[in-house]
Amino acid sequence: MTESETHGNELFVFFERLTPIEGRDEDVLSITRRSSKGLEAQPGVIQSMITRSEKKGREICSVSIWKSKSDFQAFMKSEVFAALLKSDDYKNITAWMTDYDSQMTEYVDGWHG
Repeated sequence: MTESETHGNELFVFFERLTPIEGRDEDVLSITRRSSKGLEAQPGVIQSMITRSEKKGREICSVSIWKSKSDFQAFMKSEVFAALLKSDDYKNITAWMTDYDSQMTEYVDGWHG
């Protein structure tokens, strides 16, 4: 496998786990989708995905994969991210969650087809 197929060894993965309050899971999911879509134009982002638990509480997970930690950090310092923090979506999503957790992780190993 070539480096272009594996994306090198510096991949950085950001996970978010969001637990919506009862009755707000579709709203939280919609905001998470818009946020994910907004990553498409960001330098260094490789992939973004959203999953939803089948369990009661309907936890939503958002995962973004970056070429490097520095690409992710540049996004966190960007005007795009600053605008997100001032948006109605951000105010609403923080009001509509009972729990939030995030993890910043280094890529260790994996594959995709």
